[in-house]
Amino acid sequence: MLILIAGGARSGKSSYAESRLSELSGYPKIYMAVSKIYDDEMRERVKIHQAMRKGKGFLTLERTQDLGNAEIPFGSDIMIESLTVWAANEMFTDEGVNASDSVVSKILLDLGKLLLRAGNVVIVTDDIFSDGGGFDELTEGYVKCLAELTVKIAEISGEVWECYSGINICYKTKENNL
Repeated sequence: MLILIAGGARSGKSSYAESRLSELSGYPKIYMAVSKIYDDEMRERVKIHQAMRKGKGFLTLERTQDLGNAEIPFGSDIMIESLTVWAANEMFTDEGVNASDSVVSKILLDLGKLLLRAGNVVIVTDDIFSDGGGFDELTEGYVKCLAELTVKIAEISGEVWECYSGINICYKTKENNL
């Protein structure tokens, strides 16, 4: 099953994603860390997330691009932290900027490859869409890319959740398809 969990910064989405995956898991649990560590602030965020996962049975796999080609045991349960960063990594590469349409296609293809091998996949994403816009053209392209990915992934997900101030709101489940 595919589960999408969205929310603002520090809304509790990562914590909820870990607990939701743990409820489902009977397989190896893999935390797919996609962040590149650029500065001390990011290094600190990584430490916080590592401490949150400590003792919960997660294997950490660091992979910033091409997630569909990651070597994972068949039937693994995977948590991807996060779609926001994954999309940025695929769009803004050392070789230049990729078009948002090609990034959407690439990520959906990679996600499909993971879903063929995984038991469950939980994807965390950030709600960056209520800032009101007015960004430069490059940033607008990224926001458009992330919005399109979020909508398409929500459509194919068995569950869609939003975390707001530590409150988990369910918008869609397999059972009720809200």
